[in-house]
Amino acid sequence: MDLKKITRFTFILVIIGFLTVQCKEPDKQAVPCDCQSKTVKKEMKNIEAVVVYIQGNRPPGGSQGPDLYILSNEPKDFERSGHAAGPNILVPCDSLSTEFKKQGLKVVISYNRKDCYGAITNPSFRGHYGYFIDLTTIRVKNL
Repeated sequence: MDLKKITRFTFILVIIGFLTVQCKEPDKQAVPCDCQSKTVKKEMKNIEAVVVYIQGNRPPGGSQGPDLYILSNEPKDFERSGHAAGPNILVPCDSLSTEFKKQGLKVVISYNRKDCYGAITNPSFRGHYGYFIDLTTIRVKNL
């Protein structure tokens, strides 16, 4: 067989292989992450967390949306005013009650985590992060 034919045949097989591998895995970001359509993935009890405040930027200045009060179970977030973006972020499907809407408030929570990642986004981060949760209990942590 001619070397050009072997090279061409091998090249075609490699391209076909790449196309089939790339098309098998669906894009996980294409599926919306929300509280209504996602099922419970994991139940967690008595987890220490801290309330994190994210200021929204309503129109006319922006379109990020309203202010958010979310939770973080990252120990480093317990001592700072910001938060680390990642799986440590927990976004309650129902808004926190007014008594818990205090930046830096340490709480103990039990919750059911939804089966999706990407609950919130930040324009400067350009990505989604965090999990939606159904809070079952929340109380202020005793010092």
